[in-house]
Amino acid sequence: MLLGQTVGDSGRAGADETQKGPLARFQERHFSVAEIAATWNLSREVIRRIFEKEPGVLVIGNDSTRCKRGYHTLRIPESVMERVHRKFSNPDLTPGRPRAYPTNKSGPPIAVNN
Repeated sequence: MLLGQTVGDSGRAGADETQKGPLARFQERHFSVAEIAATWNLSREVIRRIFEKEPGVLVIGNDSTRCKRGYHTLRIPESVMERVHRKFSNPDLTPGRPRAYPTNKSGPPIAVNN
């Protein structure tokens, strides 16, 4: 059965209802490091460092041993990618977040003397 299809006459309660609501994380689109690197115009290494410790990222592979280096494949769910993107977004463009530096509403940033 495909997602979103109705279940036939199985005798269960609610068998004719389609699946609704947000997708579970395993049902989301998962992106590779290379796909996000190309989309964000960053190197694969930078993307790997950003996402390797992020909660919700799938890390598939082997840890290193004395004789072999470890290999890890990262698969990043769309919701995690969106969360990280929001975290790195420009605070001046994000409503509700404090500004990184004082600005003059009519022009360029005001110089701050320290």
